[in-house]
Amino acid sequence: MMLTKLVLSTRGFRYWVDSILYHLRYRHGNKRLEVLKNRYRGRPILVVGNGPSLNKTPLDDFRKVFSIGMNKIFLLFPRVKWRPNIILCINNLVIQQSWPDLLKSGIPTFLSWKGRWFIDRSSRKSFNYFLSLPSSDFSSNPLDGVGSAGTVTYAALQFAYFMGANPIILFGIDHSFNCSGTANEIVKMEGPDPNHFDPNYFADGQNWGLPNYQTSELAYRNAKAAFEADNRKIYDATIGGKLDIFPKISVNEARQICNV
Repeated sequence: MMLTKLVLSTRGFRYWVDSILYHLRYRHGNKRLEVLKNRYRGRPILVVGNGPSLNKTPLDDFRKVFSIGMNKIFLLFPRVKWRPNIILCINNLVIQQSWPDLLKSGIPTFLSWKGRWFIDRSSRKSFNYFLSLPSSDFSSNPLDGVGSAGTVTYAALQFAYFMGANPIILFGIDHSFNCSGTANEIVKMEGPDPNHFDPNYFADGQNWGLPNYQTSELAYRNAKAAFEADNRKIYDATIGGKLDIFPKISVNEARQICNV
């Protein structure tokens, strides 16, 4: 409890220090992110989550569509030919657990700058980074930072906005978790993981953070407002998803939009 209070009380200071270090050491060398600006203007892209619905989603039909994957999406690779074009990860626990596999994937991976400390020093330069901001405000320019609000999907939507994409199609954002406890609480997984597409996503005994529905939904509303203000759309094609923020479309409608 004391440690948790200390971490929370120093959050603002830590973000301030991280921001200074990011702009001094990395911001002006972030070429991999710079080249994405408006690169997909007016074209659809996918933002692919990690919910169990991915096991019913025909991602192979969308292999030619630019896609953003997230977190431990690499666990799906033995079962599909589809691959995301980039992977995003913002959660320190997930970075610590997954960076060797993310590195092995060979897919350009963007990690939160604060997560670099959880990677072996010899491998840190193999990743790309973005700055996580203490605010939940939607950022139109991830080069200067990305708003944080409970879900890596929010970061992916800010990347997609920066790329100029329209529309964004969501897959695998089930927004439904079988768990109990306080939002953001770190707990140990007991048995197979029922909340993701792979039962070993968070393996038995592995730490994970309980979801914060309220914060995530605030983030999704921020993203929706930002896209609509620019006459762009976010559609949710998640099969059986519980999120009710974005207009729902079917997989067939997603195929038609993406011309696949």
